[in-house]
Amino acid sequence: MPTKPKPASDDCASCKKTLPKSAFMRCSQCKAAYDLECINLSSQRFYSFYKLDKKRRDAWICPECKNKTTKSSTPIRPVLSPDPNCNITLRVKSVTPTDAYSDDGTLHEDELKEDVPDSEMKMFLEEMRAVRTEMSMFRSAISDLTSTIKSLNSRLDSLESRVDVLEASAGAGSGEHDRSMVSKLEETISQLKLDIEEREQEALANDIEIASFPETPNENSTHIMLTVAKKLGVELVEGDVVSAQRMGAQRVPGSTAGAGAAARPRPIAVRLARRSQRDALLQAARVRRRLTTEDIGLPGTPNPPRHFFVNERLTRHHRQLFQRTREVAKTLDWKYVWTRDGKIFARQENGKARHRVRAESYLPRCFW
Repeated sequence: MPTKPKPASDDCASCKKTLPKSAFMRCSQCKAAYDLECINLSSQRFYSFYKLDKKRRDAWICPECKNKTTKSSTPIRPVLSPDPNCNITLRVKSVTPTDAYSDDGTLHEDELKEDVPDSEMKMFLEEMRAVRTEMSMFRSAISDLTSTIKSLNSRLDSLESRVDVLEASAGAGSGEHDRSMVSKLEETISQLKLDIEEREQEALANDIEIASFPETPNENSTHIMLTVAKKLGVELVEGDVVSAQRMGAQRVPGSTAGAGAAARPRPIAVRLARRSQRDALLQAARVRRRLTTEDIGLPGTPNPPRHFFVNERLTRHHRQLFQRTREVAKTLDWKYVWTRDGKIFARQENGKARHRVRAESYLPRCFW
């Protein structure tokens, strides 16, 4: 009496362990199930070639069944001798292997090339190489910047310790020389702080800020950025936006901070993949200074329309310094205060020299 086939088990046919919920393979011939580790199939290969393609997954054959099949892809057949009186030419049809996959479950390179056109594959590979090169350069630059900041912080800590010692000595009446040394060290510390703040600003070289744009529930900051860029005439795709989000704590309706949210929404900080895209957006924004929400046409924007601005993104120190510089310039009737590449400049009027403001201590020498 023939035995009934064994039902599919929830255990691996090789190691007898319980199979994961979805990450396993089942043989199309013997119906045995295997976990990925036992058939030497990586998770990346499983999800990219089998998980999303049910037909390909259902055609998979386990190594044990493969070993039972013939190793020749061409079956034995008699030699066909054409009849001399026949005008038909006999051709032997080539046999295509039924299994296009290697023993480890990966797709052969030739089969992959048949699935994807050469031109598309070439363009895809070129784009991937370009992206990898750019990301490698970006990581290298960030790594160098991080190392520099760590070195400066270490020097700053060392100098502050020395200043504390010298100040204690000066307080005990150690003399004019010690007080002079303390003054020099304080100047050095101030210079190091300036250097650190400028390095932090350089880290925002690919960032912009959208200010005064109305904030709505469940908004998509990336979509807002793409819509603003399109209105400014700058072509951006979603992959060009590394990140986009509102800055600061979310305002709770009904609270004191939330009462002014409608009048002053949180700014949107956007980081782009390339600095050239950021420069193009800022240049276009300088040409069109009076942008309104009506120009964008996003659903949910308030009526009447409101003005919003696209600016460079500044660190907290540079933002406060820029605000302080504008206040002094307004008091003294200076016409121009602006930022470029994270640097703050001021000019009294057309034809006059421009002055760079690096710290609040620069304001007296700039305006007086």
